[in-house]
Amino acid sequence: MTTQKPTQSMIRLIGMALMLILIIMGIALFSLQLLNSDSSLAFVGPNTPTATYTLQPTLKPTFTATPVPTDMPTATPLPTNTSTATVAPTSTETLELTPTETLEPTPTETLEPTPTETTSPTETPEPAPSQTPSPRPPTSAPISTPISTPISTPIEATSPESVEATAPVIAFVGTLDPAQYSFGEGGIIKTTPTPRPWRPTPAPRIIAVPTDTLPNEALESHLWFGRPFPDYGAWGSFQYPYGSNSKGNFLWHYGIDVQASFGNTILTIGDGVVIHAGPDDLEHLLGPWPDFYGQAVVIEHASWHDQPVYSLYGHVSKLLVAEGQTVTKDDPIAKVGSGGVALGAHLHVEVRVGANSYSHTRNPNLWIRPDRGYGALAGRVMDANGFFVPVQLITLQHPETPKNYWRETYTYPNDQVNYDDMYVENFVIGDIPVGDYILKAKVDGQAISMTVSIPPREVTFVTLQSPLENED
Repeated sequence: MTTQKPTQSMIRLIGMALMLILIIMGIALFSLQLLNSDSSLAFVGPNTPTATYTLQPTLKPTFTATPVPTDMPTATPLPTNTSTATVAPTSTETLELTPTETLEPTPTETLEPTPTETTSPTETPEPAPSQTPSPRPPTSAPISTPISTPISTPIEATSPESVEATAPVIAFVGTLDPAQYSFGEGGIIKTTPTPRPWRPTPAPRIIAVPTDTLPNEALESHLWFGRPFPDYGAWGSFQYPYGSNSKGNFLWHYGIDVQASFGNTILTIGDGVVIHAGPDDLEHLLGPWPDFYGQAVVIEHASWHDQPVYSLYGHVSKLLVAEGQTVTKDDPIAKVGSGGVALGAHLHVEVRVGANSYSHTRNPNLWIRPDRGYGALAGRVMDANGFFVPVQLITLQHPETPKNYWRETYTYPNDQVNYDDMYVENFVIGDIPVGDYILKAKVDGQAISMTVSIPPREVTFVTLQSPLENED
């Protein structure tokens, strides 16, 4: 009997060992089945975050067993516990299995892990996309000549004689505000009910109207010149006329700008002799500083009241005449360019009286004869004491639509540009279709208006003056 007890103990130990081996083999077989399944499991300890899986559409299933780092990008470990999976008493390694599978083309989804202490998932927020602000426009406009000017053919396929005198056609080239302009028959029509809210700084009234000015009936026209292009309607810019600064965007304008393509042929507006054809440099200074016009042509015409009259053509790209050459009206003299301070291809035209200098310019719209079916309007806006009102808004409206202004301009500034020797004006509106209009201005808080009639190919002169305070 004494010999059987050790034998039974040994048998029990062997049986327990066999059972342990079977248990371990079962666990191993179970693990292999899990590895071949479609889901992912991790043998983890009680404080280890739930494993995550990522579905990727194009990769074959793979798995990776790595120690869990303390800064996993897709899980947030507890602050004081290290995630472990205990297989043997001394093991501290956690196996993270990340299988992938090929799915239909759907967005990739990442399931966020959930710490065991909470029931809500811990989300890793995506960084908000950074925004790059758009560059601000320059705080001040460049001192230059704009290119937004009238096109040369605003009337389509109609002869000058057939143009209706009252057609409210205004044609422009450039960037236009669609809220202020619309396409109409024959061109672009301005339809804004009120002018743009540009308010110039009030200027002191320092220029009194000369007392020896001629009465209206004694005024004589000097519409000597033609157009620099053969196209009907080759007008100066309505947005940047003589004596304006385009609502504060540019230099005060000493001429008119006519839109034309680069390289177009320029015609002389009248008979005369070429006195300059070349660069605008220190030796031949034509503008306020050298290279203001790039290249230019200057023609001397006949005298008016014993004063020489000149026409200047600026920013040209090619010269077709030479100094001393005699030219007649409509002779080609140069090609359109964009030299000097020009922002784009166009022709700058000036009329100078008394001397060939930048300080002797006059309004070209009082010297260039209007097209058939059109006329010009010149006048004075004065206060009750007989002083010119500088930089004052003036609007021109049709009687049938008095709330909509058709054209606008501003009076000349103080001591910047010259008025005409005969008209002594401080505003001009050129190229107006023949017809009746309402002219409006506001002086010292008083609205003043009058009806004007525009005859064909003539200049109409008017005076707008605010009444004295004691007048009814």
